[in-house]
Amino acid sequence: MQKSVPLAGWILLLPCSLWAQGELQMAADEFKLATRDLGFRADSPARVKGKRPYPWKTWHGRLSYNLRNDLFDAVPHEIAQRGGGKNLLRRGQFGFSLSGPVIGKTTFASVSFEGVRERIGRNSLRTVAIAPERRGDFSATVDSAGEPLPIFDPATTRLNPSFKEAEPVSATNPEYIRQPFPAGIIPSNRLDPVALRGVALYPAPNADAGPFFRNNYFVVSPETNKADGMIVKVDHTLDEKSRLSTSISFTNGFAGASRIAPTIADSGPNDRTFSARRASAEHVLTLSPRTVNTLTVDAASDRSDASRSGEVFPAYRFVGNYLAMGRANPVQLTVNTTYSATDGFSTRQGSHSLRGVVRFTRYQVHAFLPQYPVGTYRFGPGLTSLPGINNTGSAFASYLLGAAEYAEASVVPAPSYWRRSIMSCSLRDQYEITKRLNVSMSVNMDVSTPRVEKFNRISTVRLDAINPVNGRPGALVAGGAAQPVRVRPGASFGFAWNPTGNPKSVLRGAYGVSSQPVPLYTSQWGTQGFLGTPTYLSTNTQLAPALLLRDGLPPLPRPLPDLRPEAANDTVADLADPTATQPLYQSASLSYERELPAQVIVAVTFAASGSSFLIARRTRTRFRSRT
Repeated sequence: MQKSVPLAGWILLLPCSLWAQGELQMAADEFKLATRDLGFRADSPARVKGKRPYPWKTWHGRLSYNLRNDLFDAVPHEIAQRGGGKNLLRRGQFGFSLSGPVIGKTTFASVSFEGVRERIGRNSLRTVAIAPERRGDFSATVDSAGEPLPIFDPATTRLNPSFKEAEPVSATNPEYIRQPFPAGIIPSNRLDPVALRGVALYPAPNADAGPFFRNNYFVVSPETNKADGMIVKVDHTLDEKSRLSTSISFTNGFAGASRIAPTIADSGPNDRTFSARRASAEHVLTLSPRTVNTLTVDAASDRSDASRSGEVFPAYRFVGNYLAMGRANPVQLTVNTTYSATDGFSTRQGSHSLRGVVRFTRYQVHAFLPQYPVGTYRFGPGLTSLPGINNTGSAFASYLLGAAEYAEASVVPAPSYWRRSIMSCSLRDQYEITKRLNVSMSVNMDVSTPRVEKFNRISTVRLDAINPVNGRPGALVAGGAAQPVRVRPGASFGFAWNPTGNPKSVLRGAYGVSSQPVPLYTSQWGTQGFLGTPTYLSTNTQLAPALLLRDGLPPLPRPLPDLRPEAANDTVADLADPTATQPLYQSASLSYERELPAQVIVAVTFAASGSSFLIARRTRTRFRSRT
């Protein structure tokens, strides 16, 4: 029996059918044109027939540019409250990426680049010496309560013959007597010439936020950041079972710090030029659908040079709130280099998923870090005060007299070149006992060599060495490895169990024990005797200075290297643990998870962790030469 379709049905179906046929025909025609232009059809033009397109025609990529500018800010970042205008903001971030085939269908490459240019205003509100103070006139100087601050002459110090020992020290019962400078003015012939040269480089007040002449220096200075980086990757299929991937990358940058003062006496951070280089290669070999071996070699180097050319100035520090002069570490040069090779083997055998990894890493650190190459000096109010009496004396007045209560210098004749190697291996097994119970187990072991210096410029204090000055344990020992070869075993165990067979609930448990190596820090720690850190302390910061600026820093009592066993006496000495003890960490957890309606998951967890034999980053101990 034949079925008939009403005429109205034909009227409705005919346009839809024609539309569908039209779309299919358009798609077929488009495919014919594409294959003909690519040279895959018999009717392809002769010039491309049988030829594939040029590789670069199948490359694709993208360009990007991101711009930020204070001109676009609807609400400008004003700093007019200190006399400034609109804050500076200029930032441009740009880059591109490109990828595609290089050789047929076996080699592909990708290139990406990104750069940034930024200038952003940084503001700072500080306190500096007012104009009269800069020439030794403290007649207008007041304390934090607004009361006149008396300045005393340390050259007039003498014992008070009327001092009553049974009564506390006070302004009416001082233990020592000093005469104040007449009218609070230090005579010009008493001003230290070295201090005056520093004053010429010290910024003058330019604001009056107050109170009492405080917060009187406001500066807006741009911070500059520039960085460029590129990554190039090449993937090549050697055959159907192996693939080789290589990668090369670099980064170059400059971080220009904002200036607090426009002279070499600026106490702000250093400018920093940095770079990074990395190259890696990876070979993946598929031995079978269940077995894969991956070999990776990698080399990376990071370099940082933080300094300002020609700007090495002593670091002057004032007890109180006055802006300092000079900076610590005016020259910093570090290079960190790492070489590594890793081989990982993964296979699945029945219900076991096994993975083994062997890794070798070589670390190299180069560091040149003189903290105070031309010295640091600290000035306090004590030497221009009435000894023992608060709210007397000025740290800046002590500076003008050149009387430092503390001084230190760093004598660093050469960089340090540290070396260390680590060999590690691990084995992991994920065992599916049943569909409801999975167990994971792993064991690992690391072997690390001692931290050594390329030219054997290394030292430490050994507590089993006898000090010849006092005959007691504790003496400087130079050369050789300060620590032994260390072996660090570790293990972990975990499980996931569905006790009820309900796929919405699971019980998990884990336990692990591990130890961590002490990192190879970027420093010159552990070189005492090869480097010098002469330190000068006042016997009493209210009575006698450590030294005077006009006299300069005394020379080292002995030339470097000074490797005598007693060379660390009366110093803050570097002490390296000579045993194989190392940090040990343990952790355990047990949790139950249940999925409720509306995809709500409830979990109850118990966890515990602990550690022992933790080692501080730097162990330093003061040794005394007294008997």
